[in-house]
Amino acid sequence: MLFNSLQGKGAVVRRFALGFVASFAFASAVSAEPFQEVTVGVPVPSLAEAEAWYAKFLGPDTEVLRPVPGIVEFKVAPGVWFQVFEVDDTQPSGAIVRFMVEDMAATQKARTALKIDTGEAVEIPEVVTYSEFADPFGNALGLYQMP
Repeated sequence: MLFNSLQGKGAVVRRFALGFVASFAFASAVSAEPFQEVTVGVPVPSLAEAEAWYAKFLGPDTEVLRPVPGIVEFKVAPGVWFQVFEVDDTQPSGAIVRFMVEDMAATQKARTALKIDTGEAVEIPEVVTYSEFADPFGNALGLYQMP
């Protein structure tokens, strides 16, 4: 796994599973009603390279916006935009952006055909199957599938 250098595999699995459980409990108790959309932005050293990589990773049917020079946004789900923006000096933030998929095996197979390594799928039976990896610029990403 990509982040094993920080913690053991068991700790990562527990943290991931607990994060999911907590997010479901929190979502049922609190409404995000004041917010209409969410945009997650990640810094990249080359906007052209990032746009090409993410267009390949997300697929050709993904809606793309270029609202201002230096920013590209991809609509990854209803009300959710993934934004890349160019900076001179990228620093790892410690954050990870995870994308929920319907079929982990099929998603990984399709990305492998595009020469995109999405990491090893880890299954926590009856909880989640997930993988962790990074884009070419070091931004932490993940895929997950719910049972």
